[in-house]
Amino acid sequence: MFNCNNLFLLNFTYYFKSFLALMMTIIPFIILEILFIKLIKYKQKYKVIDVYFFKRHKRIILNTLIIFSISFLLHTILNNSNNKCYMYAKPNIVNEYNNAYNTLKNSKVSKTVKNIYLENTLVIAYNDYLNSNKKEKDNNSNNDNKVLQLNQEIKENKANNYLKETNKNKLNNVYIIDGTFYYPKYIYGNKNTYSGMTCPNDPIKEGYNNPYGYNNYFYERLTKFIDDANKNGYKITMSTQGCRTYNTQVNYYYTMERGRAAYPGYSLHGFGIASDLEFYQKDGSVCGYGRTAKNCPSMGWAHENAKNYGLVFSLLYASYKEDWHIEPINKIKY
Repeated sequence: MFNCNNLFLLNFTYYFKSFLALMMTIIPFIILEILFIKLIKYKQKYKVIDVYFFKRHKRIILNTLIIFSISFLLHTILNNSNNKCYMYAKPNIVNEYNNAYNTLKNSKVSKTVKNIYLENTLVIAYNDYLNSNKKEKDNNSNNDNKVLQLNQEIKENKANNYLKETNKNKLNNVYIIDGTFYYPKYIYGNKNTYSGMTCPNDPIKEGYNNPYGYNNYFYERLTKFIDDANKNGYKITMSTQGCRTYNTQVNYYYTMERGRAAYPGYSLHGFGIASDLEFYQKDGSVCGYGRTAKNCPSMGWAHENAKNYGLVFSLLYASYKEDWHIEPINKIKY
């Protein structure tokens, strides 16, 4: 399947698909209706229906069959060829794509991020279409259902007031668009893609809303999460290391146990969109190692409610389990 992330190509395909639908349904119906009316008049006039009538109109009947056959054949071939454009050429999907394109058209977001965002718009819109069609949904594979479930979860999270970021600015090479965090994909030799290379020296003076170097939107989301935990009687604090420098990650990687720290340049901490939390007991003491949701209620609350704030504890089931590491649930590499 080729990429259909192109405004002209998607709109052209949409109108072409509409044209084929017209050729398969409306045009043949109109022609056949006209012929039927003529047939009735012919019978009323000559009191009989004979071969002469069909011979007289055989050209229009033959042309109608040809138009229908060619249109149906083209539609079938394109529909069964896994052609992405033909799959996406539906009114709601095209409208969502056009709206997203117009929103980003004059923004300063890089071309790479725009393309990834627009492609993501197509995928989510198409999955929403499948989700609304029970027959198609039942025919999806288990993997497709997992994708639908994930996109539905992201969509529900976006409805949360804390996920309605609309600012297109960039902090520490991370863009925030419609609640999704876009961060660089690691490319060996290209230090601009390494995490920790652009951590701020003076966050407040450099436009950050916190003194630690966390991405502004991640910090707002995390702060709300922690504040609500405290209001519910669960004390949680975030790390003051909001943006971990590349050199610090190098030190962690080579001095800690293997698997304990991410390879330098990969860590989300270096982009300011991850934090290590500390959990406390009711008496104010720190929950120790070997803690569980039962013997450390603040951690239990955090793990259960993180998704409501667009956050996730992604390393709970990693080879080296980290029950304290938290990051955005909706993030994409560009």
